[in-house]
Amino acid sequence: MSSKIYFITGSSRGIGLELVKQLAAKGNTVIASARNPEGSAELQKLVDDKKVFSVKLDVQSDASVKAAVDKVNEISPEGIDVLINNSGIIAPKPSVSHTAKPELWSDIYETNVVGVVRVTQHFLPVLRKKDTRQVINIGSDSGSLELANRADLNAPYHCSKAALNMFTRCLSHDLQNEKFTIVSIHPGWVITDMGGKEAALTTEDSVASMVKVFEGYTQKDNGWYGNWKGERMPW
Repeated sequence: MSSKIYFITGSSRGIGLELVKQLAAKGNTVIASARNPEGSAELQKLVDDKKVFSVKLDVQSDASVKAAVDKVNEISPEGIDVLINNSGIIAPKPSVSHTAKPELWSDIYETNVVGVVRVTQHFLPVLRKKDTRQVINIGSDSGSLELANRADLNAPYHCSKAALNMFTRCLSHDLQNEKFTIVSIHPGWVITDMGGKEAALTTEDSVASMVKVFEGYTQKDNGWYGNWKGERMPW
């Protein structure tokens, strides 16, 4: 399989960092971004400015995203094949629907939804330089309305992931004539700072499975929502 050029948000730790490791190990070029990439010793161990690069990016800042686009254009003037929107935050527990403060909802949405929209819109010209044109949104089973069937859910987070799913669907329809592939994938319940120590999957296992799914994406998968095993999920 031919190598690709990936741009990944939220790459300083957790799933994002593991994506950098595994995608680079497969011979791909990876441009890893984070708010403070120099502050991640593990990320800097991977950066060689040949196959792995790091770029500063704050998804909540329009100026920061524009600067990141400029840097990516310097690193890879031929464009990128795949944008992976991995950045995300979760609300502290308990954050239920009838008591979580509106300011908290706004903060969660600014990163998990608006941040993804901002990055995607600014990077579309970079993606259009190549024929692959894939946007992979790291979603969650929390975004499934059908699976949200119990009380005391982390409402701001769940709602933000449902909104991310809808953005995925909207974008997939709006860009289908340009032969884009836009998907949302649930990585599983993963042992990270966000997922917690009681989670079922290691980052290594989750990412290894997701990368296999990534490698199989074609334009026929445009608008797909599924999990790390390649199984479709209910919206």
